[in-house]
Amino acid sequence: MENTQKFKILVVDDEPENIKTIFSLLNCEIYRVFIAYNGKVAIEQAQKHLPDAIIMDWEMPVMNGMQAIGIIRNTEEIKNTPIIVATGKMTSVENLRIALETGANDYIRKPFDPIEIEARIKSMIRLREVQEKTLLLEKEIMEHKFNAMKREMDINLQAFAASKMRLIYLSKKNEELIKDLENFHAFISEQNRTSISNMISELKTNINSYNWKEFEYHFEKVHPNFFANLKKYSPEISANELELCVFIKLNMTNKEITSVTFKSSEALKKAKQRLKSKLGLNTEEDLFNFISNIE
Repeated sequence: MENTQKFKILVVDDEPENIKTIFSLLNCEIYRVFIAYNGKVAIEQAQKHLPDAIIMDWEMPVMNGMQAIGIIRNTEEIKNTPIIVATGKMTSVENLRIALETGANDYIRKPFDPIEIEARIKSMIRLREVQEKTLLLEKEIMEHKFNAMKREMDINLQAFAASKMRLIYLSKKNEELIKDLENFHAFISEQNRTSISNMISELKTNINSYNWKEFEYHFEKVHPNFFANLKKYSPEISANELELCVFIKLNMTNKEITSVTFKSSEALKKAKQRLKSKLGLNTEEDLFNFISNIE
C-alpha cells in the first residue's frame, strides 16, 4: 500500500468506454486506478505499481487477457495478485473453466453491474489481504523453524566438539593405562603375562567400541548424510574404514588416530593405503581432499 492507503486497481481493457465505466463506479477516495489497453502493457503496469487487484479483459490486441494472466502467474513479484476476468463475449462455462485454470481468481460479465463489480473488487482485496497475512505467517514459521534448526545445530556442534575432545583425552588416558599394564610383564609369571595380554586386548576392543559409539552418534548429528554418501563411492567399504574416514574428515593427525584406534603407525599407513585403493585415489592429499568434500 502507498502512504495514501488507497487500494490500487489495474484495469486492463482495449475499450475506453469500459475503462470509463469502471472509473465511474469506483470511489476515488478509496481506489487508485491504473490503466492498460492490452496484456503486454498490463504486465508492465502490474510490475511497476504492484496492484491489489486486476480487472482483466479477455480479447485485446497485442496480447490477450489469458496470455497476460499466464505471464503474471509466472512473474515472482506479481504472481499472487488477484485477477478478475471481465468479458462480454467469452461467457460460456468452458470459457470460465479456461479462465480459472489459467490463473484468474474470479469472472465477471459485461456490461458491469455497479454493485457486483464493487463486491467482486472488495472480495479480491480481502483475498489479497489474506494472502499477505498468510505469506507473513509462513515467513514467520520458516524463520522460527530455521532458528530452531540453527539452535539444534549449534547444540550438536558443541556436543560433537566436546565428544571429540573427550575421545582424544580418554584414548590417551587408556593408552597410558595399557602401557602400565604392559610394564607389569617384567614382574609377573609367564601364566599371568598371558592373562594380562588377554586383558589388554579385550580392554582395547571394549574401549574403542564404547568411545566410537558415542563419538559416531554426535558426528551423525552434525553430518547426517556422510556415511550414505561415502558408500555411494565405495559400497564395499568396511566399518573400520568408515571410522578412519571420519577421523580424516576431522583433520585428525596420524598420532591422534593411532591413539584413538590403538593401531600402530604402520597399521594405520596400510589402512590408509587400502582405503585409497578402494576409492581410486593416489596420494594422502587426494584422500584428505576427497573425504573433506563429502557431506
